[in-house]
Amino acid sequence: SFEHPNLYGKLTGYENLKYFAGLFQGPTEDPMQLLDMVGLADAAKRRASAYSKGMKQRLVFARALINKPSILFLDEPTSGLDPATAERIKALILEKRDAGCTVFLTTHNMLDADRLCDTVAFLNSGRIVAMDSPRELKLAYGSRSVKVETRVDGRIETHTLFPAREEDRNQLSQLISSSTAETVHSQEATLEEIFIKLTGRGLDG
Repeated sequence: SFEHPNLYGKLTGYENLKYFAGLFQGPTEDPMQLLDMVGLADAAKRRASAYSKGMKQRLVFARALINKPSILFLDEPTSGLDPATAERIKALILEKRDAGCTVFLTTHNMLDADRLCDTVAFLNSGRIVAMDSPRELKLAYGSRSVKVETRVDGRIETHTLFPAREEDRNQLSQLISSSTAETVHSQEATLEEIFIKLTGRGLDG
């Protein structure tokens, strides 16, 4: 805990990482380089206890990388972060993954899961109800559809069609060939929609 008076409360961000680096016998990352990677270089000499919640979260993330782990466990790593900082953290996660690190990520953010994960497991009441790549989950449990917007008498009309059905395929062909079609977008089920379909409940944390 950053607030514990006898542990890290009086340490700066740099000293915090330096302390944790000293707990490992193997090679470790450079503390200043890690702080720079998570956007805390300017706060390196400030006490960690004075960091904001988001800054503390970034420091904890940097701490998890200090020993160059081959397996990394992350729990909601982008929760509460501003969009720019969240993108920086996600880029680091992908960088670690691409370097061969095995990353276990717990998240309720299905956009993050879709982007960051090679394999997604849905947990419901402590049980895995589905596990596969995001793409395969969408193919297995989602309904692919096409949204076509047409303009009729100055009004925009939206048609959602399912190519698996012959009647929808015929209508889609007619709409595309007509002069009224303005936009055509393919759609697939999101991971959140699939989670709700499999569990009957939303991702409310």
